[in-house]
Amino acid sequence: MSDDTSRQPAFRPLLSYEVNNTSDVLRRSAALRFRREHGVSLTEWRTLARIEAMQPVALRELVASSSIDKAQLSRVVTALTECGYVVRSAHSTDARSAQLKLTPSGRKLIRALAATAQDRDRIFRECLTQQEIDQLVSTLAKLKTRAQALVDEEGTQAKP
Repeated sequence: MSDDTSRQPAFRPLLSYEVNNTSDVLRRSAALRFRREHGVSLTEWRTLARIEAMQPVALRELVASSSIDKAQLSRVVTALTECGYVVRSAHSTDARSAQLKLTPSGRKLIRALAATAQDRDRIFRECLTQQEIDQLVSTLAKLKTRAQALVDEEGTQAKP
């Protein structure tokens, strides 16, 4: 009987695993800090940032600009509305749709969240040289382009 405790899982040496694992740790650390300092989730922070950039914005436009499904995003927007960070108003041209905008407290929160995000970014940048930062950004862009090409290719493959 062999000792299998030293074997790595098959996914361990994969580049995609390393990128995803790093992303997971970055996401968890952000989520913990945003919850501790501001009482919001990472999804709520990203939704607030999108609303700020696009306001006034309809929910369907918000869905189109994010990777979150409509039902989940609707729940997030409802929670942000109940907390007083977002207000829904009648859409000027579509009676079936509401427009979303930040409230004054939502604008205050987004400024605080942005400052926290910038502080986290500064902390990460401190452990890298400018050359490493430039190389990382370039490398991630290449990987993203290749991954998107694979997504597009999979989308064109017909299932048997």
